[in-house]
Amino acid sequence: MLNHRRRDPDSQIQRTAFPVFRGRISPVLDTCNQMLLVDSHERTERGRTTLRVEGDTILERCREFQKHGVGVIICCALSDTFFHLLEEADIRVVCAIAGDVEEVIQAYHVGALDQSHFRMPGRD
Repeated sequence: MLNHRRRDPDSQIQRTAFPVFRGRISPVLDTCNQMLLVDSHERTERGRTTLRVEGDTILERCREFQKHGVGVIICCALSDTFFHLLEEADIRVVCAIAGDVEEVIQAYHVGALDQSHFRMPGRD
């Protein structure tokens, strides 16, 4: 069973995780081993941390995201089981996003991830 840790509604900082592979959003979250954690406040970046994901199972990975205070994950694809596990852990997942990590982060901060060039190939 997961430890349900709710976000503090008064917290000013949001931590968003971006799975990275060769400078782009990793194709599959379930097996990605590097995450870029971006802290932001009111759509302005406040800091970054690179996290090497050590968990072998999706449950271990989910717990690791919780431990690091991740509130949102922006990713390309993930299994239904992992999606529901993250959802149960109160981590919001935005999926079917592809592209250069820096461009995706900037688009996320300005609310522009709905642009067609950020859609996963085949998701028109």
